[in-house]
Amino acid sequence: MDFTPISRTRLSESAIDQIKEYIIHHDLQSGSRLPSERELGKRLQISRSSIREALRILEIMGLVEVKSGKGTYVKDLTGDLFTPLPVWVSDYKDKIHKHFEARLILEPEIAALAARRATPEHIERLRENIRIQGNLADDQLADRIQADIDFHCLVAEAARNETLLMLFNSLARISFHGWKAAIKTKGRNETAVKEHLELTDKISKNDEKGARKAMRDHMLISIKMIEAQGSPSSE
Repeated sequence: MDFTPISRTRLSESAIDQIKEYIIHHDLQSGSRLPSERELGKRLQISRSSIREALRILEIMGLVEVKSGKGTYVKDLTGDLFTPLPVWVSDYKDKIHKHFEARLILEPEIAALAARRATPEHIERLRENIRIQGNLADDQLADRIQADIDFHCLVAEAARNETLLMLFNSLARISFHGWKAAIKTKGRNETAVKEHLELTDKISKNDEKGARKAMRDHMLISIKMIEAQGSPSSE
């Protein structure tokens, strides 16, 4: 099997399908290295940004692992996206704790800066993201997780501090376990959309104190919902 150039509207979706087929066709086992982003882009004839988006979704699904500076490796052909939440949380409990610990230090202050500095364009992009996230179907779990990550990245962009944005993008790239656990939690996507709307409203009104509190409350709610539904006794 070789790759076929892509011409569909949602390029990353086609790239995901072909990369999965490539793994199966070549019988790649856990630990096998995939072609580089540049090589994948060349074979599929799409941009490296679309390739990165596809690999990001595959990583969220638990099919591959992207190692900075080393490449992308097959992780598990079956993935872990639909592993029962109590099992998944148990396996990644420490990483989820550290994920939220770091975000609780960074994000409330990032939200406050966004309330001070966001432009109308930033607000429009946040609202568009919320619209997209709210329209995703229940079975589009990977897309919902990515949309949630994207929202928080957009808040960081609105803060207009390059150093904080770099730190946050690094966090989003190397540690997405908290986002994954939260959106895997039953009903969390719907409540997150409402909280994103409230936070965006605070940012649009230049309410720094309100934005800081809204962001902190947003993450604390995620933690409580994960704890409530992520134990073996909850299912």
